[in-house]
Amino acid sequence: MTFQGALLIIGYLYHGSGGAVDAFSRLEGGVSCTSELQRALPILQKAYGDSMRKVLHVGPDACSVVSTLLKEEGTEAWGVEPYELDETDETCKSLVYKGIVRVADIKFPLPYRSNSFSLVIVSDAVDYLSPKYLNKTLPELARVAADGLIV
Repeated sequence: MTFQGALLIIGYLYHGSGGAVDAFSRLEGGVSCTSELQRALPILQKAYGDSMRKVLHVGPDACSVVSTLLKEEGTEAWGVEPYELDETDETCKSLVYKGIVRVADIKFPLPYRSNSFSLVIVSDAVDYLSPKYLNKTLPELARVAADGLIV
């Protein structure tokens, strides 16, 4: 089921990448798929059902993704923002203040216990890691995921 969900997301994001350029947000000269992830969340919720009850999002715009997930009944959500938050809105500041979203370098161990989240969703966070750090980060992300990891 996890593999099928990952294929579904990859296909959806690949198909969606041919859409309007304004659907993407710019991130340090690259293209972010966070807006595509926002559009894919309903598909993930159908595919993963109960596994979407306790979700960790790792990636830029974590506040936005977490805010969307928190609106869903029965869903708890947390986020890790791998980049500094220069300018942010009050909602994001509140999420960071409450510890729901953390600004952290994902090259280092995550501050969560093993199997803390039913599902971990990673977007635009591992693309820039060297193989050395990627080999450390992926097992760390899998460690905190109980049911599934989507990269």
